[in-house]
Amino acid sequence: MKKQTLWMTIPVTTAVLLALAGCGGQDSNQALQGSSSSTTAGEQNPSESGTTVSPNSGNQGGSANTDSGHASSSTAGKEGTDASNTNGSSSHSKLSDTNEVVKAVRGELKMQGALLPTSFPLSKDQYLGAVITTNTSDALHVNFYTAGKAVALNDSLLTSSNSKMPWLASYEVKTYKNPNQTDVFPDTDLKNIPKDMMVELGHGIQGMMEGAAGSQYLTWKEGRWTMQIRSVSEDQMNNTGIAKKIVEYLEKHMLPAPKYKGFVNVEYASGGKTVHVTISWQDGKQIHQLKTEQVPLDALGMVVSVK
Repeated sequence: MKKQTLWMTIPVTTAVLLALAGCGGQDSNQALQGSSSSTTAGEQNPSESGTTVSPNSGNQGGSANTDSGHASSSTAGKEGTDASNTNGSSSHSKLSDTNEVVKAVRGELKMQGALLPTSFPLSKDQYLGAVITTNTSDALHVNFYTAGKAVALNDSLLTSSNSKMPWLASYEVKTYKNPNQTDVFPDTDLKNIPKDMMVELGHGIQGMMEGAAGSQYLTWKEGRWTMQIRSVSEDQMNNTGIAKKIVEYLEKHMLPAPKYKGFVNVEYASGGKTVHVTISWQDGKQIHQLKTEQVPLDALGMVVSVK
């Protein structure tokens, strides 16, 4: 199956987890699940990872990825115009609650009825920061950050060139004249999977495993959503185990219903210690897209919370 080029893949420079799925005793839990502020990735309780906590609980989000090495990702995924040029230093007050941050962002957006993630993978001692980098009636782009203290919307602490606030995720909505002409969504046919490539993922869902150009891919469909995991072949990662965890998670959590197409793209860098997740879905002429270097269940949790 020919792999199509997707939207720009953000360089993965961080070390979110200490060990991820693969051979040598590594399992899919480590590659899939976030770590709490008091444990390493390998010590995370599987029943607690990948979930998000209601933003009503003050500055808390969901499960945390507090690995100190992740701070280097503060510049990753910052697409659009630098907010320091478009918005300047914000005069907004400092926001200590996730709900307040989301409300402040929503209040600034020019797009009518704009949807946003409302829950984020933060630990109890972390705060959510946000910078609006694109803001028109037909497009928006917001970068979210993990902050060690309450910050204002578009705070210069987030936008300065020497900022040490780790980038958490970006959320973007674009309006197209013809969204079907974009290369965001792969043309995937999984109706007749060869037996030697078929993988059972649970709940009656079957995936297709294949290798190409030094990578291994596992692809499956859930409704209008296509899911794909890519890893480097020599890493021998347990893509099947990761996929089964995603399938199980989505049995209990509902992604936005795309009117046409949706795509969850999980890409592990060489070595399997860092991951980039892009989740895209089409709603009429709009394409929504969330990008993050958080583990897959945390990425899904943010999208599940979009409203």
